[in-house]
Amino acid sequence: MNRLAAMEAFVRVIDTGSFSGAARQLRIGQPAISKAIAQLEARAGVQLLVRSTHGLSATEAGQRFYDHARRAIEEADEADAAARGAGAALSGKVRISAAVTFARLHVIPRLARFLDAHPALDIDIVLDDRNVDLIEAGIDLALRMGVLSDSSLTARRIAERLRNLLPTLAD
Repeated sequence: MNRLAAMEAFVRVIDTGSFSGAARQLRIGQPAISKAIAQLEARAGVQLLVRSTHGLSATEAGQRFYDHARRAIEEADEADAAARGAGAALSGKVRISAAVTFARLHVIPRLARFLDAHPALDIDIVLDDRNVDLIEAGIDLALRMGVLSDSSLTARRIAERLRNLLPTLAD
């Protein structure tokens, strides 16, 4: 068992008041908990727990160790969460191309909220009604309407225009 896992086992022993309670919470065997505590005591060179027929309690050194171990575990959990958050966050520069009217109606009104949610993202929008060469123009993402011609680029349909859904002005 690694050092942080052994510290977590110790904290669970104190929190639950027993080796078996800690083992249940950590879903490992009670002998593994006993071994982890023995390793911590050997490493520290002091007794961390007083075991008796009435239960167990932390020694003075054990209580100090408990306080620091609990903080270390919380900080390790925060580090994991921060790494997950950083991995999930969008960052960098993205160059987007879209038709002028489409972008004014559907992209620009939503852009501020999107950038608030992803502050590390830098967006460069190219508004042009022509279908430009995306590679040559350095475009990362293009929003296009119409029939897709054969291409080596990856495309995804994000919406479909429904004809005759609303009456026209002539009706």
